Amino acid sequence: MTLNSLFAPRQPVASSHLPLTIMLLNDWQLVNVTGPDAGKYLQGQLTVDVAALTEQEHTLCGHCDAKGKMWSDLRLFHRAEGFSYLLRRSVADNQIVELKKYAVFSKLTIAADTDAVVLGVAGFKAASALAPLFSQLPDSTTPVVAHEETTLLYLAQPEDRYLVITSTSMAEALVEKLQGSAQFNDSQQWVELDIEAGQPVIDVANSGQLIPQATNLQALNGICFKKGCYTGQEMVARAKYRGANKRALYWLQGSASRVPQAGEDLELKLGENWRRTGTVLAAIQLNDGTLNVQAVLNNDLEADSVLRVRDDEGGMLTIQALPYSLVE
Repeated sequence: MTLNSLFAPRQPVASSHLPLTIMLLNDWQLVNVTGPDAGKYLQGQLTVDVAALTEQEHTLCGHCDAKGKMWSDLRLFHRAEGFSYLLRRSVADNQIVELKKYAVFSKLTIAADTDAVVLGVAGFKAASALAPLFSQLPDSTTPVVAHEETTLLYLAQPEDRYLVITSTSMAEALVEKLQGSAQFNDSQQWVELDIEAGQPVIDVANSGQLIPQATNLQALNGICFKKGCYTGQEMVARAKYRGANKRALYWLQGSASRVPQAGEDLELKLGENWRRTGTVLAAIQLNDGTLNVQAVLNNDLEADSVLRVRDDEGGMLTIQALPYSLVE
C-alpha cells in the first residue's frame, strides 16, 4: 500500500475538535537552496533577515517582485547543508523561475525536492504521539529539530502542530507506527489550520497580486524593516512608513451554499445592500458544514461586519479573532 493511497481526503475538522491526524501535504512543494552563496543570495531576495535565522528556527517570509507584490509566501528553514522552504505547489514552478532570475553570478542551486515527503501532524496529543519516535521534538524554544534524514518543525497556532520533512522510507515507518491511533487526511486539513492561524495561503490565482502587509506578514515576523536591500523592499517599506497599505488578512466563518475559489471576491453588507469587496485566498468547508474563509479585505472593517460569498443570498460570514495582533 502506497503512502498516497492511505491519505484519502476527508472533510476537515476545526482545530478544537481535531483528533490525532497525519496529513500528506502534497499541495505543498519543498524547495532546496544550496551552495556557498545560498544565504547571501536569499538575503537579497526575501523579506526576512536570512543572516539572522539560526538552525533551530523557521520563519514565514515573502518573495516579492520589484513592485513589492509577492510571488508567494514561504516557510524558510535550515536543512542539511543549505536552506529549504515550503510553498504552495501551484505557485512553485513560477516562483523558482523568479527566484533564479538574479542568480547567474552566484554559486548556488535552487531546485524543487522531488524525493522528500512532507507530512503534517496535528490534533489530540500530537506531541505525545510523536515523542516515542524521535529523541527530541521541536517546541516553542527550539522550533526546528533535525534527526538524521528528518527535519521537524513546530508551529504553535492554532494548536500545537508539526511539519515532518523526511524520506519515503521514514514516512512509511512513521505512518505504520501511528496507524492504529491516528486518522489520515490530505492537505486540505492543513489549509484549515492555516486559516485559523491567520497564516497566508497563496495559490496561483493570487500570486503577484498582494504586498506582504496585505497578508499580515508583518504581524507574523515575516518582514524585517532593518535589513539591507532586497527585491521589492522600497515598496514594502513605503507601505509601512507612508501608510500605503490599506488591506489585511482575515479569518471569516459562517455558512454558504458553495465554497468560493481562490481569487474570487466576496460581498460586504452595507445597510440593505451588498457591495463586492476583497479577495479570497483559501476556503474550507468543515465536517459540520461550517465554512472557513481566508480573505484579504480593507483593514478598517468593523469587527461586526457581515459578509457573504458572492451572490449567495442565504449565506453569511463574520470576522473571527486571529491569534495575533495587527497593532504595530
